[in-house]
Amino acid sequence: MIDKPKNIIEDIALDFISNTLPRRPDVCSCPKCKNDILAYVLSRVPAKYVTTEMGALHTIIDQTRIERAAEIGRAVLSAISVISKNPRHNTNIEEDRKQSFQILLDKIFQDRGMDFRHYHQEILKRRLSIRMNINRVSNFSEYLRILINNPQEYDRLFEVFCINVSEFFRDPDVWESVRRILTDLIREKNEKNAVRLVIWSSAAASGEEPYSIAILVKEILKAEKANFPIEIHATDIDEKALRACRKAEYPKTALKNLKEDLVKEYFSQTFSGGWKLKPEIQAMVRFKSLDLITQEYIANTDMVFCRNVFIYFTRSLQDQLLMKFYKSLNVGGYFIMGKTETMWQEAKQIFEEVDLSAHIYRKKKDTP
Repeated sequence: MIDKPKNIIEDIALDFISNTLPRRPDVCSCPKCKNDILAYVLSRVPAKYVTTEMGALHTIIDQTRIERAAEIGRAVLSAISVISKNPRHNTNIEEDRKQSFQILLDKIFQDRGMDFRHYHQEILKRRLSIRMNINRVSNFSEYLRILINNPQEYDRLFEVFCINVSEFFRDPDVWESVRRILTDLIREKNEKNAVRLVIWSSAAASGEEPYSIAILVKEILKAEKANFPIEIHATDIDEKALRACRKAEYPKTALKNLKEDLVKEYFSQTFSGGWKLKPEIQAMVRFKSLDLITQEYIANTDMVFCRNVFIYFTRSLQDQLLMKFYKSLNVGGYFIMGKTETMWQEAKQIFEEVDLSAHIYRKKKDTP
């Protein structure tokens, strides 16, 4: 007897859907919606029918999963987007879900003063789903009850909301450009007997960026035989990250972009196997808790770093932040964005390009 042909794309798509929906608490995962998502995928991905014994079937499914993963993955994401916007059941469920998410963000702001209401919501929902899955809850209202009954959960939530992945001298090509600019700035200020040089690392994460600035400045000062006050301000909204900054201890992997002589010069190895910055570099950086959205900027700066932060904010909030940084900078001061971020065309009226590949810009002039 010949086995009935089986479309193995259906099994693979179901696995994709089952693994994706738990990470999307903003999307309905009821049986009806799940079936509609599957039907949408199967209507767009060509079938692959197989008639074979079960042992060989697993091998074929695994091979097909690898070969067509990208195609099926794109179809699943497209299906989730389409079906979630047009569910066949009562659309009030979607409105309730949106309202629950806003209530959750309001509660976070009320309890902890951290305002995530202007962040890109899809990014927040993906981060939030990590904690929801760990706590085994399926909707925002249930997670809100966890926050109310277990305030310690806030700390764990902020860890995923404020994921800080960094390393010393991340994107070395950017730092080469920064080195050239800082060298010119230090020479100019030294020749003019300037009062100080002020640099602001606006999203300090766990400290790799501001300490990279400090090491770079130290090296340039030695090479130029210059000596005048340097202020490096490092701010972040995450108090736990700032505590890690002040501790100044890092794994070897965070130092991978540093030459061995710089590691020996500015770090000492700890008993636990980590690497701790020497006091002379730590003393160059001033750490401060600061919410870029609601609090004032650091004034009279010569260089501002705000790398890989804009991607989390809405367009209107990005505009507000750019104006904050513009006002923070002295005329001719430099602004460094992340390599994946883009300066809006309108903003180029007040910022000029210095190094497009490194996303470094310069303040043109004060507005009238």
